[in-house]
Amino acid sequence: MKKIKHEKTGYDHKHTKKKEVGHMSMYASESVNQKDHQEVQQVKGNSGNTFEEKKQKLQDETQDYMYQQSSKFSSVSRNLVLGIIGTNWFLTYVDGKLRIPNLYLFASLLLGLMFLLVDVIHYFGDSVSYQKELYSLDGYKTEQDLIDKHESKMDKINKRSHIFIVAKFSLLVFASILFFIGLIIIFIKEVF
Repeated sequence: MKKIKHEKTGYDHKHTKKKEVGHMSMYASESVNQKDHQEVQQVKGNSGNTFEEKKQKLQDETQDYMYQQSSKFSSVSRNLVLGIIGTNWFLTYVDGKLRIPNLYLFASLLLGLMFLLVDVIHYFGDSVSYQKELYSLDGYKTEQDLIDKHESKMDKINKRSHIFIVAKFSLLVFASILFFIGLIIIFIKEVF
C-alpha cells in the first residue's frame, strides 16, 4: 500500500477496502481486497512456515538491523558534532597560528572528537555482532534454538547499542553546551 497525502486507507466492517478522502469513501476492487487479505494473512500467522523459512526470515532481519541501527540519530548528531569541530577549528586557527580562545571551546572540541570515536566503536561493534549472529543462525537446528539463542543475542546487541546511543547523546549535549558557552564568552569579549 502506498501512502497518499491526506488519504486514509483502511477496511470497513465488511472487510472491504476503502479510501477516505475528507468525508468521501471510495471502494476498491475485489481483486485488491483479495491481495491485501492474503498479505495480512501472511503477516498475521505464518503457521505453515518451515524452520528454514523462519531461519531465512531471521537472517534477512538481522542483516537489515545491521544497516539500519540508529542511522537517523547518528547521521544528524554526527553532522552537529562535525559542525562544532569545524567551527572550533575556524575559531582557534587564527593568522596561521593555533590559539585556543577559551577552555570551553577546547573542551567541546575534545568531546566532539570523543563522540566520533564512540560512534566508530559503536558501529564497528554492532557490525561485528550482527555478522557473527548472521553466521551462527546456520548452526541453529530447531525453533527452540531460534527462540532461546537468537532472540537473546539480538536483545543483548540491542541493549549494548542503546548504551552507545545514550553515551553519544550525552557527549553531544555536553559538547553543544560547552560550545555555546565558549561562543558566548568570545562574543562578550568582543563586544565589551
